[in-house]
Amino acid sequence: MPESFKIVATLGEDDIRHLQKKDTKDIDVLEVRLDLFSRNYIQKEMKKKIKSLGLPALFTYRRAEDSSVKSYVKLFPEDVEGILKDFNDNSNYLDIELNRDDTIFRNYDQLNFRIIYSYHSFKKSIYAKEMRDFIQNAKPVKKKNPVFKFAITPEDIEETAEFMNDIKILSKTNTMIGICMGETGILSRVFGDYFKSSYTYITLGTPKAPGQISIDTFRKLRSDLFKGSSTTAKEQKEEE
Repeated sequence: MPESFKIVATLGEDDIRHLQKKDTKDIDVLEVRLDLFSRNYIQKEMKKKIKSLGLPALFTYRRAEDSSVKSYVKLFPEDVEGILKDFNDNSNYLDIELNRDDTIFRNYDQLNFRIIYSYHSFKKSIYAKEMRDFIQNAKPVKKKNPVFKFAITPEDIEETAEFMNDIKILSKTNTMIGICMGETGILSRVFGDYFKSSYTYITLGTPKAPGQISIDTFRKLRSDLFKGSSTTAKEQKEEE
């Protein structure tokens, strides 16, 4: 994958239990949705499993009102202290919600994780001025410049186009992720790099957000990014 467009696979406990390293060959980052794991798995099994997969991890905790899928359990800061300690380096990431004053990740701004500041709306879009305000008011962090993720729900393709063009403009001064949820926004997930969106989120199991597609579907739609894969090579041979 090009440096400017990384693939993030969103995982819950059901997805990760049987996941093997060979299943992640086209993945750049594993998003570990802590709200979709049991407390027991987080504390006893998670570290070993993630280490065995050998990829950077993005730790995300969504509250019920900020997610389209049902949480396993309500977690508290002390439940994730071990994870923060075990993975505290700048190859890994933490997701911090821009539109919330609290977070389960204590003192995140002093840790070595790279921070993804995120905003999600399951009802509407957001304008460039609002995004700029969120970016300007975000807390400074210790390691690298943060990434800013905005995931919205457009009414139609015109609103998708307007939002993604705003992402392109904001990317001139920030590392941005722009995602439009739902079927109308699939364009943003597949061709986000055309609008300078630096990451896209896919699924290795059941979708974790409206409009999220599988890695197999993504490969078919963006075969130009996987020219070295065996699937693409086979398809090229058949075309010849």
